[in-house]
Amino acid sequence: MATELDVDAPWSHSRSVNWDSETVQSWLNREAPHPDAQFLLTQGLQSVFSTEPREQSLLYTLAYIAAAGNATTRGTFERLIDVAGGAQEQRIVGGTQLLAIRLAERIGLSNIIFNAPVRNIELKGETYLVSSNNQSVIAKHVVVAMSPPLASRITYQPLLPAARDHLTQRMPMGSIGKAFAAYATPFWREAGLNGQVVSDTGAVRITFDSSPDDGSFGIMMGFIEADEMRRLDRLPEHEIIEEITKDLVRYFGPRAANVQNWVIQRWDLEQFSRGGPAAYAPPGVLTAYGTSLKSPHGRLHFAGTEASSFWVGFMDGAIRSGERVATEILMDL
Repeated sequence: MATELDVDAPWSHSRSVNWDSETVQSWLNREAPHPDAQFLLTQGLQSVFSTEPREQSLLYTLAYIAAAGNATTRGTFERLIDVAGGAQEQRIVGGTQLLAIRLAERIGLSNIIFNAPVRNIELKGETYLVSSNNQSVIAKHVVVAMSPPLASRITYQPLLPAARDHLTQRMPMGSIGKAFAAYATPFWREAGLNGQVVSDTGAVRITFDSSPDDGSFGIMMGFIEADEMRRLDRLPEHEIIEEITKDLVRYFGPRAANVQNWVIQRWDLEQFSRGGPAAYAPPGVLTAYGTSLKSPHGRLHFAGTEASSFWVGFMDGAIRSGERVATEILMDL
């Protein structure tokens, strides 16, 4: 089904209205009712979208799968969830924050305004006045590279088209967190284990070995997804750690209780993310408002991973959306 879609306009498919009228859960109940199939597909969907299958549109899900490729390679669900040869294969030595740090160094720190979240974008004649609480800049073009729900918290003058506003009202963020347990060694490797878990119970139901290749210390990373994240969002961190420790002991034995340090990251509670990894579309959104994801409004452009044709939800998609917007701006010069 995903291979039939036009990644640039999935809402143009002859069955798009039908596919956008139901959730993934209703499709699963009809097409894959066996409990084992429901378990595996639900775990896979939660790990990719940080949602429950009942929340997202079937068309949106198919479009997301179709985007897990490029101009010559069709996207597949397997590519989204696989490690070897898939989206989970690679990590960046030193952490992904190095991408932002190195880019900032190339741009020049003096050219970046820090601690100034944009509150208002106003068109004044031929230029835009972009304002934060304490600073303003004037620009010929403006790129809003944010998730749709966060972009909607900026005030725009004149108002954005109604379709764009309705889109941002209807696309929430997934609910996601990560737990990192640090150990003296990656002890599970001694037992010949790769550290990957898929479980049908627990606060953490998917884990990955995030230790350095040389095994100088151990890091076990666990995803907290969808309903479990929403439940844990209501708990203090020490209770979350207690629950996750029990999960890790159940998966890897009593040595998993010897955690030296914890990092619990709850993106749901972060001001400038409010969830993740991307905004998703419930039923009826893409067919009604999908064209507004990428459409510029004057010289106001929209980027971000949700506004990409390929690898929506990933850094690859975010970069591609930036390249698209850069092309739009260059064509106007």
